[in-house]
Amino acid sequence: MDALDKLGISWQLLLSQIINFGLLMVILQQLLYKPVLNMLEQRRQRIAEGLEQADKASNAAAEAEAEKQAILEEARREAQEVRAQATRDAERIAQDVRSRADQEAQEIRMKAQADAEAQTAAVMADARRQIADLAIAATEQILGRELADRDEQERFVADYLAQQNGSGS
Repeated sequence: MDALDKLGISWQLLLSQIINFGLLMVILQQLLYKPVLNMLEQRRQRIAEGLEQADKASNAAAEAEAEKQAILEEARREAQEVRAQATRDAERIAQDVRSRADQEAQEIRMKAQADAEAQTAAVMADARRQIADLAIAATEQILGRELADRDEQERFVADYLAQQNGSGS
């Protein structure tokens, strides 16, 4: 302690200052150091949680993007199928329309042909009647007598036409 006195340091004062410094260290540690450490630890935890949440959000965004791409691909595929089905339906409908139009045209041709044949038959029947009437009139003039009933006239004309057809063939 003499050495301290030679330096001008009072040992009682030094001891009280060491005790004061120790007390100050204990008080500062309790009042400041631990709360600052707790605050730093909480901040570190918040940062770690934020990073973890950012990773989760990033993963969720990546999953959402992958799901979006899958949905878009599915929608494209379905749209292509719908387009292909619509094309097939349109082709089928067009073929049906063509078939119906062809069938109707055929029916119109057949009806026109039947009408033409009916008209031809009617014209031929009328011509035969006129020819028969002319033949009867000519026959009456040639024979000098009138064929009385219509059945007799028709038999006579039929016989005459049969003879003409038989000799003309």
